Amino acid sequence: MKVTLAFLLCCLLALFQSPLRAEPPQASPAPVLGKEELTWLEGQDRFRIGLRSDQVPLVFDTGNGVLAGTYIDYLARLSDKLGVAMEPIVLETGQDSGPVRSELATDAVLTTRMPGMPVVPGKRFTDPLMSLTYGVFVSAGDAAIRTLADLEGSRIAVIAGDPNQYPMLDPVEEFTPVPVSNVSEAVGQILSGQADAFLAPVPVVSDYLQSAMVNGIGLSVLLDNSPVDVVLRVDTDRDLLYQVLNKAIAAIGHNEHRTIRQSWLQADQPSLERSGLELSGSDMEWLKQHPDLKVAFRADWPPFEYTQDGRPTGLVPDLLTRLETELNVRFTRTVAGSRMDAEEKLRSGEVDILPGLSRTPRTEEAFLFTRAYLTVPIALAIRDDGRFIGDLLELRTERVGVVNRHAAHDYLLINHPNLDLYPMDTVEEGLLALSNGDLDVMVTHIPAVSYTVARLGLSNLRITSITPYQYDLRLAVRKDNPELHRVLNKALGSLEASETESIYNRWIHLDIEQETDYTVVRRVVLIAILVVLIFLYWNRKLSREVDERIRSENALRRSEDELRAAKLEAERLAREAEAASLAKSEFLANMSHEIRTPMNAVIGYSDLLSNSVTDPQQRNYLDAIRAGSRSLLMLINDILDLSRIEAGKMRLDYSAVSVRRLLDDVRHIFDLRAREQGITLEVSVDSRMPGAMMLDETRLRQVLFNLVGNAIKFTHDGGVTVRATAKPLKKRSAEAEQNPEAPERQYYKLIVTVSDSGIGIPPDQVERIFDAFEQQEGQNTRRYGGTGLGLAISRKLARMMGGELEVESEQGSGSVFTVTLPRVEATVEQAEDEGVPKESDRLLAQTLSMQERGWLREQLAADFGDEWEAVRESGDPEQMKDFARRVLAWGQRFRSRSVTRYGEKLLADVEAFNLDAVNSALEAFPKLLGREE
Repeated sequence: MKVTLAFLLCCLLALFQSPLRAEPPQASPAPVLGKEELTWLEGQDRFRIGLRSDQVPLVFDTGNGVLAGTYIDYLARLSDKLGVAMEPIVLETGQDSGPVRSELATDAVLTTRMPGMPVVPGKRFTDPLMSLTYGVFVSAGDAAIRTLADLEGSRIAVIAGDPNQYPMLDPVEEFTPVPVSNVSEAVGQILSGQADAFLAPVPVVSDYLQSAMVNGIGLSVLLDNSPVDVVLRVDTDRDLLYQVLNKAIAAIGHNEHRTIRQSWLQADQPSLERSGLELSGSDMEWLKQHPDLKVAFRADWPPFEYTQDGRPTGLVPDLLTRLETELNVRFTRTVAGSRMDAEEKLRSGEVDILPGLSRTPRTEEAFLFTRAYLTVPIALAIRDDGRFIGDLLELRTERVGVVNRHAAHDYLLINHPNLDLYPMDTVEEGLLALSNGDLDVMVTHIPAVSYTVARLGLSNLRITSITPYQYDLRLAVRKDNPELHRVLNKALGSLEASETESIYNRWIHLDIEQETDYTVVRRVVLIAILVVLIFLYWNRKLSREVDERIRSENALRRSEDELRAAKLEAERLAREAEAASLAKSEFLANMSHEIRTPMNAVIGYSDLLSNSVTDPQQRNYLDAIRAGSRSLLMLINDILDLSRIEAGKMRLDYSAVSVRRLLDDVRHIFDLRAREQGITLEVSVDSRMPGAMMLDETRLRQVLFNLVGNAIKFTHDGGVTVRATAKPLKKRSAEAEQNPEAPERQYYKLIVTVSDSGIGIPPDQVERIFDAFEQQEGQNTRRYGGTGLGLAISRKLARMMGGELEVESEQGSGSVFTVTLPRVEATVEQAEDEGVPKESDRLLAQTLSMQERGWLREQLAADFGDEWEAVRESGDPEQMKDFARRVLAWGQRFRSRSVTRYGEKLLADVEAFNLDAVNSALEAFPKLLGREE
């Protein structure tokens, strides 16, 4: 029986022990390499990896030439995975950041790199083997440095060969670097008081402090948000090596990483015990040498600094009293009248400390500032009846009050220079001005507003919003006093948060009337009301939906009816507009025929009567009828043109036009009138002017005739100059891309200027003269005549051609009218310029003697005689046109320049219905015959 029991017991033990046996350790996974990579790897006997050897426990020399540490274990693990030896090569300090000497040539370099840093040219970085955390280390008794911002203005020991320190110090705007060669020297600089802090990897510093048994250094700030990767750096031309190393690193498992780190990175972090203020020997010696430190308090800044019974009081004096206790010193307290007085005293050396100053770009240039011991927001205060302002960007023309030379003043001057600022001497003065309506907004900090409003009873003020700026109250000292700056920073850092909070609450608090808490009751009532409302909602939901559907159907019917009515109204208005347009066209046609025809008859019979009426008074009446009829006919012609343009009935007819020939016609036609006026007429054309351009010759001629005619009419001395220029334009890239095979077209910018030395136009009437029926104010209508339509029609025609008509004028000095056509196409349809005329084409009058010229006049008198008088007396435009054409043909036949120009001018005046000019030209016909009448 005993034997049986023993056997059963053994079986049970074997049964229960079998699942508890430990599993064999799993083999390390091998990297997955390609065929090309495996072939290449077989030909490698070793990889030489460069690294630094002075970073315990990362990598160090054990004393007999053997390297050990975290990095060496990682290289051994990579060697196992690749089956190739990893030979560590020790580099000199700083050599890993530059080229390696030939005798120490390596395949890769084991280094550190912050993520996001620029890549070294010609180098590549593998995935990280591990990450290092840096920290800020300070003296164990220095409680002034708690963040990176507290390093502002400090002395920082910078370890040579570590490129990661300066990128981590980017948030610190100003500090003094103290160069050291290693962690040991950095610790020595801290302990001797020659540096305030240093940055280094936490494992390296922890191991050194434990091995050297140094207790005076502590970790102040852990930079765990800025990790540093440990990577292998490879040349970019060694792609296979880079791929193999990267895959080997990826094959290192989690357990392998943990095993390596547990072997070396077990040192405790040197924590910083904050047990009160601990000054260094040099700090205490400095305080002994300077026992009489003077502090200047302000008398006009409650509740921070003000005087009561002649003594400084407020939040800042209470804080200074607490610092006196910490430092075991007694400050000499003085009172400054204002902030500017206090700054001047500190700058001149009368005092050593300003205890309540904000650091701004202006004050930072003059003083050293400690860490901030209090931060209060800057807010906007307005009157209750003022416009709500939620942000500084909403300020437009408001009067903005600020305390002179305060932080708010400095910030607004720099970041909001367009604001209408009113500097005030004190917060109280500014809030009183705001309450009385002398200011619209006051920009200052909230405690000052609360204190002043409560003390003065300013019930019509309120705070609307918080600005992005704030007062950070600091202690300020002169820049030549860094020892005092360091001592004060340590004293402020030793204060507990509860102490500064109690001082703050003593002076800045909100008086809130305590009431009974009805929160639970309100919640129950609200829930009950909500349930009742839900029931009411569901009971009425159906009826509301029915009512809404009925209203929607009715609204839809009304909308359809309104749409149908609107459509009918639109059709009616379209028909009326079409009928009005048709009526206007018919009116224009009838007016052209029914008015101009009898008007020509009136003019003609008036001319006939002028030969038979001898009574002077009746002749005056008849001359008035003739002048009025001609003016009326010109007015009708201008009105017809203006009406056609405004009605959109005028069409442009583009054809090949020679600008040279057109301006030559202008010169021929107006030359006689200019000579009669006693002025000169000059016409010039740019040498780059194309032979022909696509223009509407009739309308361009009409514009130029109007401009030149006005210039001659209003010029009594000097002359008129007409100039035409053409500037070639570059071909548009879009057109070239769309039509690459299209024939090359050249476009020009055509500019024609008509300048005169006449009476000019006042500046206030320059635009007025382009309005219909408008003339220059004060113009002598009896002398110059006109209807005020010529320039209006000319500008509209210029704009129809895609251009513009502009004027520059100075009263009494003349005017310059400019016609600009920005894009005119040049064409080859018309012949090139004629060039120099041949001998056969020269004017006959140029080759005749005086006797032969007399014969030419006799021939002209024989062919025409006194026919001009009959033509003038008839008043028939058709007869005048026929006479002008025959004179023009005669001048061209005998190649007489003067007769040709006379015929061209007469024909142009007849076609323009300018009867005054026609009669003047006919009366000047005897001059061609050599007669003086």
